[in-house]
Amino acid sequence: MRPFHDLDVEKDKKPLTWAYVRKVLGSFVHYYTPQRMLFFLSLFCSIAGAGMQMLIPLCVYKAFQENNTLCVILFLIAGIFILMCLIAACNFICTKYGHIVGVRMEANMRDDLFAHLQKLSFNYFDKTKTGHIMSRVTNDLSMIAELAHHGPEDILAALIMFVIGLIVMLSLNPFLTLVTIIPMPLIFLWASRFQGKMRKGFRESRKKIADLNSQVENSIQGIREVKSFTQEKQEIGKFKSVNASFRMIRETLFGTMASFHSGMRFFMDGYSLLFVVVGVVLSHYGKATLLEIMTFFMYSKYITMPIFRLLDFSEQFHQGLTAYERFYEVLQEDSSVPDKKDGINSPLPVKGDIEFRNVSFHYNENEEVLKNISLHIPAGKVAALVGESGAGKTTIAALIPRFYDVCKGEILLDGINIKEYSLEYLRRNIGIVRQSPFLFDTTIRENILFGKEDATEEEMIRAAKDANIYDFIMTLPEKFDSKVGEHGILLSGGQKQRISIARVFLKNPPVLIFDEATSALDNQSEELVRESMERLCQNRTTLIIAHRLSTVKHAERLFAMKNGILVESGSHEELLQKEDGYYKLLYKMHSF
Repeated sequence: MRPFHDLDVEKDKKPLTWAYVRKVLGSFVHYYTPQRMLFFLSLFCSIAGAGMQMLIPLCVYKAFQENNTLCVILFLIAGIFILMCLIAACNFICTKYGHIVGVRMEANMRDDLFAHLQKLSFNYFDKTKTGHIMSRVTNDLSMIAELAHHGPEDILAALIMFVIGLIVMLSLNPFLTLVTIIPMPLIFLWASRFQGKMRKGFRESRKKIADLNSQVENSIQGIREVKSFTQEKQEIGKFKSVNASFRMIRETLFGTMASFHSGMRFFMDGYSLLFVVVGVVLSHYGKATLLEIMTFFMYSKYITMPIFRLLDFSEQFHQGLTAYERFYEVLQEDSSVPDKKDGINSPLPVKGDIEFRNVSFHYNENEEVLKNISLHIPAGKVAALVGESGAGKTTIAALIPRFYDVCKGEILLDGINIKEYSLEYLRRNIGIVRQSPFLFDTTIRENILFGKEDATEEEMIRAAKDANIYDFIMTLPEKFDSKVGEHGILLSGGQKQRISIARVFLKNPPVLIFDEATSALDNQSEELVRESMERLCQNRTTLIIAHRLSTVKHAERLFAMKNGILVESGSHEELLQKEDGYYKLLYKMHSF
C-alpha cells in the first residue's frame, strides 16, 4: 500500500535574499512578453497620467500670479481642464488594459502550471494534497495577476510623481523643500520594520487557506461515508479547527498590517503638521510667500501620495511574491519518472512480451515494497498476480506503465528496457482497468471516447457492445449523451466498470492490466464484466490482479506474492500440487 505523506511543497524558512528574489522575478518577467504591447500602453498611460497630474498644481500657481491677464488665466484654467480629461483617459486605459494584461498573464501561468502538473509522477501527488494544488491554481494566481498589473505601474507612477514634485518644489523654494522632506527617512525606516513580518504572514495565510480547501474537499468527496458513519459532528469539528487556525493567522497578519498602517498614518499626519509649522514660520520671516505655501501644500499631497502607493505596493509585492513562490516551486518540481527526449516512439506495434529482472522498489527509504522480483509474461499470454493485501501486486502493475520507476533492476517490454521508450508511446500501448474506475463528470460518450478521441460512431458502439454496456445505454433517455455525474455517481459499480472497459476496447492496446476489476461487484455485474474481460483479453498480453482466485485459475501463468516477494509461479494445476505451497493455502482459504 502506498504511504501518504502530508507534505506540501513549502519553503517557509527560505530567506528573502536579493539573489533569490531576482531568480524568482526573472522567471516571472517572461510572462509579460506575449502581452508586451498592451503592457507598454498601460505603462505609458500610467506614467503620462502621473506626469500630467503633477502639472496641475503648477498651473494653479501660475494662474495666481499677480501680473496675469484674463486671457492667461482662462488659458491656464482650460489647460487644467484638458489635463483632467487626459488624466481620466489615461486612468481608463490603465484600468481596462492593465487588468487585461494581468488576466492574460494569470491564464498563461495557469496553463503552464496545469501542463506541468500533468508531467509530474504519482510521487508528487502522493505527498501533496489536492486542496493545496487547487489553491495554487486559483487563489495564488489571482494574487499574482494583481501584482503583475499594479506593480510596475505603481512603482513608475509613484517615482514620476515624487521626482517631478521635488523638482518643482525645489525650483519654488529650496529651503522649504529640504525642511519638509526630513521625515521621509523615518517613514521608510518604519516601513522596513514590517516587511519581513508581512511576508511571513502572507505565506502562512496562503498555506492555511490551502489546508482549508483540502479539508473541504475531503469532507465533500467523502460525504456519503460521513453520513453513513454519522461523523458529521467530527467533520464539523475538524473544519472548525482548520478554520480557527486560518483565522488566527489572519488576525496576527492584520495586527501587523494595522501597526504598519497606523504608524504610516501618524508619520504622514506629522509630515503635514511639520509642513504647516515650517510654512507659517517661513512666511512670518518673509522666506516664503502665501502662494508658495499654498502650492507647496498641494504638492505635499502629491509627494505623500506616491509614498503611500509605494508602501501599498510593498504590501502587494509580498502577497504576490509569496503566491508566485508557491507557483514557482511547483514548476521547479521534477518528475521522478523522466521522459527520455529521444525515447523510442516506433510506429511498429508492440508485441507485449514483459519481463521483470531483479526489480526492487520502495515508496520511501524505510520500507521496501518489492524485493528482487523476476518474472516473465510472454506476448499474448494471460498471467495473474495473487496474494494477500499489501503483497505488492498493485505496485507491480503501476511499474509497467512507469507510473513509478524501479529503484533496482529493470523491466523489459519486447526485450527493451521500458525507460528507453517515450512515456507517451509506452502508455499508449497499455490499457488499465482498475477496481474503482474513474469517470469524468461528463457524458457516457465522452468517457468512452477518452480511449480514442477520433473514433467513429461505429467504433464507439462496437466498443460498448464488446463491453456489455450497449444495451444499458440504449435504455437511457439521452443514450450515449447521458450524464454520468461526478465520479460516475449516477451509475452502478458494474456500469462504471463496463464503461471503463469500453474505452479500453476503443484504445485497443496490446498489453492489458486488470487491477481487481471485479472484486467490488455483485454476481450479475461480475459475470457481465468477466465476459467483456475475456473478450478484451483475446490476443493480448494480460496481467490480472485478483483476490478471488476462482477468477484467475484459468490464467496461463500465476505468480504468488507475499510481503513484496515472489514466492511461487506456475499454472493453477502446478501450484496446487505443491505440498504446503502458499498458493495452495490461499486457494483453500478462498474455497470456503
